[in-house]
Amino acid sequence: MRKAVLMIDDSDECKKAEQLLKDEAIPYVIYKIDYEEGCCGGYNTRVPAVFAPEGIFKGLDEIRDYIKAAKENINKESESAYW
Repeated sequence: MRKAVLMIDDSDECKKAEQLLKDEAIPYVIYKIDYEEGCCGGYNTRVPAVFAPEGIFKGLDEIRDYIKAAKENINKESESAYW
């Protein structure tokens, strides 16, 4: 199973997003953005954000949508082995 990537910073909203995923036992990995070091080759992304096989989800409302989609697909096998 491929894990989603949760992009976060130190904000309370990002901490809430991480807690939502933990509470629902959705597997993920964290990519912490350090704006002082620069991010993504000079691009900014809105955090929290989830990049997953089901799509890209930005902000808490969309992350809640991702959790619903992930729970529906948890037992389905992916048609592709690659993203």
